[in-house]
Amino acid sequence: MPLRADSLSFAYPGGPPVLEGVTFTLEPGKVTVVAGPNGSGKTTLLRLLLGLLRPTSGRATLDGRDLHRHRPADRAARLAYVPQRAHVAFPFSVRQVVALGRRNGSGEAAEEALRRVGLADAADRPFHELSAGQQQRVALARAVCQLGAPAPPGVTRALLADEPTAALDPAHAFGAMELLGELASAGLTVVVVLHDLTLAERYAHHAIVLDQTGRVAAHGPARGALDPGVLGRVFGVRFVKLGDAKRRALVPVSEPPDTL
Repeated sequence: MPLRADSLSFAYPGGPPVLEGVTFTLEPGKVTVVAGPNGSGKTTLLRLLLGLLRPTSGRATLDGRDLHRHRPADRAARLAYVPQRAHVAFPFSVRQVVALGRRNGSGEAAEEALRRVGLADAADRPFHELSAGQQQRVALARAVCQLGAPAPPGVTRALLADEPTAALDPAHAFGAMELLGELASAGLTVVVVLHDLTLAERYAHHAIVLDQTGRVAAHGPARGALDPGVLGRVFGVRFVKLGDAKRRALVPVSEPPDTL
């Protein structure tokens, strides 16, 4: 089995449940988008799938084995994370930040990852001098560098990204999603938290929609899961789909869903 959640539930100590009974399988070679309103548990879900948190009940498994039975070094070789905000505590260059993704600090791998996110010419710049959007692209490059070459058959490698396009302008947001699609095509499991549902509509193969209680409201092929009716109930605003098969947009409008 690849990366999977089985009846996954989580609550922080003394607090209400953040996620409840979440079950799905993430397929290699596909981009899966996680969508839902603020506070629905999207970031918590990614952290559970990375093994950074332990579930209150249920479990997350990687190739049929509980995540916490994998050694941390093994998880790091197979699971890469792009957080919402890129942060580096030391005065590293962009190249050095990206090379941190590999245990051997491969300069060649770092250069290739930077080329893929369009920042090869910024390799020697101090990371802290970059804009927030550029820093986010560096974080994506570090994750690409971390995973390296495609995994052998039967070994899952996954890239999990938490709102990787939030700080990006439209051109670079499209570029980031194109790159994630290329990584999926090469055999990676790609999981992306997105608030931009037009990007989700255009690039996702599958989607998981969480509601405000941390339960799954819809899960499956993106065209079906990202249904305007489902999204209207989850987000409390009306959604409409625009465009055709090649140029699609999923747009929120001001009317509440009960005006449909």
